[in-house]
Amino acid sequence: MFKNVYKSPGPEKSSFLKSFSLSLLIVCFCVFQSYGNVPYQTENLYLPFLSQDEPLDTEVFIDLLLTASGSEPDRFGRYHSRIENLISGLETFMEAEKRKDESQPEGDLVLRFMHETSLKRYYEYQTRLDRLLDTGTYNCVSSAVLYMLLARAAGLDVHGIHAVDHAFCQVLDNNSNQMIDVETTNLWGYDPGTKRAFSSEFTDITGFVYVPPGDYAKRDVQSDRDMAGLILQNRIVEHQKRNEFVKALNLAADRLVLTGSETALKDYFDSVQNLAAWHNLKKEYEVGVVVINTVEYAGYELPDFLVETRYQLIYNMCSSVLNDGETGEAERLLQTYGVYIPDNLTEELTFLIEERKVDDLIRKGYKNETVNRILELEDQGVLTKKRAEEMLIYLYAKEAEKIALENSFLDSLVFLRTARNQLFDNREFQRLLAVYENNYAVSIHNSVIPLLEESLWDQAENIILNALTVVPGNRILKDDLKKLDSFR
Repeated sequence: MFKNVYKSPGPEKSSFLKSFSLSLLIVCFCVFQSYGNVPYQTENLYLPFLSQDEPLDTEVFIDLLLTASGSEPDRFGRYHSRIENLISGLETFMEAEKRKDESQPEGDLVLRFMHETSLKRYYEYQTRLDRLLDTGTYNCVSSAVLYMLLARAAGLDVHGIHAVDHAFCQVLDNNSNQMIDVETTNLWGYDPGTKRAFSSEFTDITGFVYVPPGDYAKRDVQSDRDMAGLILQNRIVEHQKRNEFVKALNLAADRLVLTGSETALKDYFDSVQNLAAWHNLKKEYEVGVVVINTVEYAGYELPDFLVETRYQLIYNMCSSVLNDGETGEAERLLQTYGVYIPDNLTEELTFLIEERKVDDLIRKGYKNETVNRILELEDQGVLTKKRAEEMLIYLYAKEAEKIALENSFLDSLVFLRTARNQLFDNREFQRLLAVYENNYAVSIHNSVIPLLEESLWDQAENIILNALTVVPGNRILKDDLKKLDSFR
């Protein structure tokens, strides 16, 4: 009665089971590469399965499912033995049930046997076949692949189905000769739309609401390799939730090698994105760029969101070293990675570098060369007029302060009056001049007080008149002249 494997035409494509990317933009559809050369795959584990005809031989299928589950190869033998024991028990069970009622659907008997012997507790994320065999915990994927193994051993035509973040099976009914849905997570899941007991129990166990076949937005028939890929995809989700982005990318690369599907390629790009974004969060910008470049160098056309993520990484990388004052390193990085960013970002980073270099010059103190460089960058459009004037005013203000401390307010005022003509229309510079004019007037006022106390009227008057030639109309000095007349 039981056979090693039932040969039927294999389905082709899958859609992904869980969405897990940190940032999703529009994805470009790409020309698929040779999937044996996918970057970040783990030790070419899946290459031996690519040359096998579908549906896979039972022994090969078990090995593939265990590999996808992350089981160690030295433990494969024990799981083969367990499945062989299940198959033996299934044969006995079905023979006994058939003696009671020959018309019972064989696909239903397989499901009942599986729930009675193997499935103990539903857990949404338990996708691994080995763990199901060890603990009895299962989800839609792990229960579906075990059902496929048992149903094929019973000689049934069965394949996996994926629809709307859920997986189940279809099996050829021996009575009606039609393909019947099998919701493997539930004891009543054979042809579930016909059973009242199914719907409520299914929702209680899984959290899903059963959707009849005609209502599914998308039902994709899965090849054997696709079903193993769904195990990998569920494991990817788990790694993402634990921020284990390297492991997630390894599995996404494995899945792409194994299935070569459009969905696997999209998930692979999402995993690259998440790892790059994680490096960005950790301020490991260059590492993130390398992750994306590794994929591009392998010959893949990057989707838009990866191209834009690389833009941001490069921008953040240059900005970070600029914030540390390392303009030379920022220039090196821009020269190295500028080919990957658009012209407007290159221009913006160039401007930021030049601006920071001028900031460094300003901190070293006033020099004519610094003034000329600021004006040159303004002419080139690197600095706006407002920013250039802010820099110049700061430069002149610091130098005037230094001159006042070392010499006098008069010397500071004379220096400020040598500033470039364009500054004299700037209100901030006008206020700066007014401060030093006032400081100079106060210094003159303070210098004539001792002279007035000694009645040296003429000497005091000369000092005030000379000062008024420097700051004509100054109110402090004019008031001093009036007081001087009253003393005489």
